[in-house]
Amino acid sequence: MLLKRPITAFMLILATLIFGSIALGELSVNLLPEVDSPTLLVRTDWSGAAPREVEQRINEPMEAILSTVQGLESIHGFARQGQSIISLRFRWGENMDLAFLNVREKLDQVRFSLPQQADRPQLVQNAASDEPIAVLGITSKTESNPDFNTQLNLKRWAEEVLTRRLEQADGIAQAVLVGEVVPEVQIRYRPEALNRFGISLGQVENLVSQANLFTATGELRDGWYRYSLKIQSRIQSVDDVQQIPLKTLGTGKVVKLTDVAQIRMAESDPTSFSLVDGQEVLSVLVKKEYGANTVESYDTMLPLLDQLRTQNPNIGITVLSENASFIRNAISNLLQTLLYGAVLAFIVLFLFLDDWRTPFTIGVAIPVSIFLTFFVMYLSNIQLNIVSLSGLTLGIGLLVDNAIIVLENISRHRSDSTSILEAADLGTREIALAVTASTFTTISVFLPLVFLGGFEGAFFQDQAWTLSISLLASLGVALLILPVLVVQVQKRGKGRSLLGFNNFFNTVRDHYERSLQWSLQHKTPVVSGMVLLLACAAFLFIGVEKGILPETEPEHVRYQVRLPGNTSLNATQQVAQALTRHVNKATATKRHVRALGGYTDQTNLSNLSDEGMNKFEISIPVDGFSGADEVRSSVTDFFQQHPGWTAQEQSMQNALNVLPSSNEPPVLFRLVGDDRSQSEQLVGRLQEMLSGAGLDLELTKQYEQQLATYQLRFKTETLLQLGISEQEVISYLESLTRGSWITDWNRQDENVPIRLVGYDRRVFDPQDITLDMNGLKVPLTKLVTIRRSSEPEQLERVNQTPVLSYQAELGFTDWWWNGQSLQYSLTEFARQTGTEVKVGGAVISIASLLSDMGLLLLISVIIIYIILAVQFESLRHPLIILVAVPFAWVGSVIILWVSGTSLNALSFMGILILTGIAVNDSILKVDFMRRYYADTGNLDVAVKQAGLHRFRPVVMTSLTTIFGLVPMLLPFGDGYAFRQSLALALMGGMVTSTLLTLYLVPIIFQWTEEVRMKN
Repeated sequence: MLLKRPITAFMLILATLIFGSIALGELSVNLLPEVDSPTLLVRTDWSGAAPREVEQRINEPMEAILSTVQGLESIHGFARQGQSIISLRFRWGENMDLAFLNVREKLDQVRFSLPQQADRPQLVQNAASDEPIAVLGITSKTESNPDFNTQLNLKRWAEEVLTRRLEQADGIAQAVLVGEVVPEVQIRYRPEALNRFGISLGQVENLVSQANLFTATGELRDGWYRYSLKIQSRIQSVDDVQQIPLKTLGTGKVVKLTDVAQIRMAESDPTSFSLVDGQEVLSVLVKKEYGANTVESYDTMLPLLDQLRTQNPNIGITVLSENASFIRNAISNLLQTLLYGAVLAFIVLFLFLDDWRTPFTIGVAIPVSIFLTFFVMYLSNIQLNIVSLSGLTLGIGLLVDNAIIVLENISRHRSDSTSILEAADLGTREIALAVTASTFTTISVFLPLVFLGGFEGAFFQDQAWTLSISLLASLGVALLILPVLVVQVQKRGKGRSLLGFNNFFNTVRDHYERSLQWSLQHKTPVVSGMVLLLACAAFLFIGVEKGILPETEPEHVRYQVRLPGNTSLNATQQVAQALTRHVNKATATKRHVRALGGYTDQTNLSNLSDEGMNKFEISIPVDGFSGADEVRSSVTDFFQQHPGWTAQEQSMQNALNVLPSSNEPPVLFRLVGDDRSQSEQLVGRLQEMLSGAGLDLELTKQYEQQLATYQLRFKTETLLQLGISEQEVISYLESLTRGSWITDWNRQDENVPIRLVGYDRRVFDPQDITLDMNGLKVPLTKLVTIRRSSEPEQLERVNQTPVLSYQAELGFTDWWWNGQSLQYSLTEFARQTGTEVKVGGAVISIASLLSDMGLLLLISVIIIYIILAVQFESLRHPLIILVAVPFAWVGSVIILWVSGTSLNALSFMGILILTGIAVNDSILKVDFMRRYYADTGNLDVAVKQAGLHRFRPVVMTSLTTIFGLVPMLLPFGDGYAFRQSLALALMGGMVTSTLLTLYLVPIIFQWTEEVRMKN
């Protein structure tokens, strides 16, 4: 024990503060824990293929092979024009590195069964670091409306200089360009010229390809030496392409490519665009390395950008958006609330302890415990994020509870002991077991997180660790350091009395004793009133809003806009510019409105699964909720004028995107069946059955957009008569429409495609196409039959079965009351029609989350009961103590309902922590009543003495916890909604559990003991 070694104790305190300060500066900082969803995504591009063909030729064979991967939970596949996307969800806790290798092995097996025109399947692993930490805008300062050459120079500079410098910096993994121009050499041939010289398209392609050869043919040996022999006929410039010889005429003239085609460097068909206030901008998405500090990575980038601005004065580099400032402010604000909470808890100590020096002996528990926690967090590689830091802030009042109890017990022994040293020794030893059990009771509520797993376990693991470490640290301070400080302070005599607060408190205690006696004499009305309050809280629980995370004050409003399926990227860009002008005019916003469209980030799972040429995402800056409502009204007005266009609001773009169901519709009904047309016919019947179950829902198809396609079928006899092969027709049409790729010209560090394209590409109907080949001009309609049809823009499959998804607006309350009848209706629907309906969506995810958290709460209560039963060697007394738990929940539900705060994962975690705290006050009272009653045999006196002697520590520990949380309620700074949800749930429960414990526990204890004596 350190009682006789005060210098050692002081040195331990100093060492803890020093090493904790160093660790705090080295901790990795992020907004939320990096919860990596156990998901892999397989993307396969097949340019020009229709959705049905993609589903049949790619999705079906790939899903059949991938379904055999070990640990796989579900497969969700999408087929859309030119692209296949298959999402593989694994069980939580699965080794994703091993899963990645297993999936890659399966993809190698299935590769040769896919269409030859399809690209190699790309495997993407989902991670929180996929979200960019910053978005940069690259512009030309010399040209407000840059031409193609200027845009190409900007793109090359960004690729060769900017991205390389960024990716070399510590913490930055990748920089992705969006909206860049992609150059290509276009050979725009003239059919009449080819026919005049008797040259076919196939010959042009072969000759251009042969002109770009690079091969090693062997080596020459000269005695002792060897020399490599390389044949290099590479194309070095556009002029080299123009001078490619095609044919030698009888006159000796050589026909060159420039004689039959126009060759130029031009922009290939873009796949993405980036707009800022309606103007085209080259955007750069900067991504950090996995596990890197977001704030430090961003701070590392800023000097590099300043250096590049100085070196390139004609290029504008603007930070369009970044997450580091929000994270830095949120963490800084939370650290401030931690400090303010410690100060308020310290003030409570000064008021209650009638001595100006004694509070410092207890107050030292706060900084020592906190800095020791920082040190252990650093050693355990725990991030400093809003969840882990909230756990530390929530426990700020708890850190002094153990010290208060130990100090009171030492003071009780002071009058009976010969010295303060003996009193400190006896008082600490006597209370050590009870204080330790109380601390482990609080910590035990986090133990079920180990069994729960999944998103909740991963998300709250940091919070559980930080709170547990800080409580264990405070226990060590109370049992080891506090007695030393008490001895050193009280050796110097008693300090002056402060403010006379205890006189006021004694008056309050006298009122409590009288009210307690009245309650003991009128048990029935008191208990009935409390049961009524419990029932009221149960009713309010239904009305409390439910969610995954609390709603934060918006800084941006994000929409995903979908246009009709055949909309080109150029038209999509024009719509984005029109919407930007409309929003700027309606809201008069002075900050930049950003829009990204097409295929922007092919490495990001959350973006990749919902992008397309007909879609764009627009981000509009707002000032709080009122500004967001104004923008929503403006956007709604815009789309009411264009009925074929839809806009869906998205969640905030930051670390929250890693959370499940962040952008899902409320409820999804997926009709499972091979025949989607039959499923569509049954939707009306499903809606009728749901109406009969009390759910008047309007079902709308989730992917309702259609693609218009032309289906061509060759007339074989006509082709034979004209001497034209099917491959010639295919090559002609390919070059006329999208252009046929010939080869890649290696220009310095970039590969520039060389493409054969038709001279006139302004063709809008295949019936207007006339083939000019082999000296003939043949209308396409004579060679093929043309039929126009439509098919869904996106086809969906779940677990290898085609599904048709319909979404509906359904609140959590409606689901709560009608969930069972809805499930019964779906079962009856499946029985009558043979079509199974699977239910999903955000509401289901919330219900599952609350169910898991409720299970966690139940397991926590059971563990607490086991600990208390072991401590008291009784099965009866722990039940009395646990009575405080539901009344603690009463306060949490009431305050959430009154404040309009949602019951979400964070507020539920506050209730979970409260479960461990609420029993501590009951332990103090029951332990005293049990021991006093066993010693004296007088039940009434035992209850009265417990009220007299335990009122002060109960109120004192509760007030330090409550006042320590007050700063978390203040609505200032970034991220306040997160800490507010935690603090409200915990504070509301602390108030009711303290008040009701002071009355209800003595009543139940007296009643149970009276019943036991009668029996």
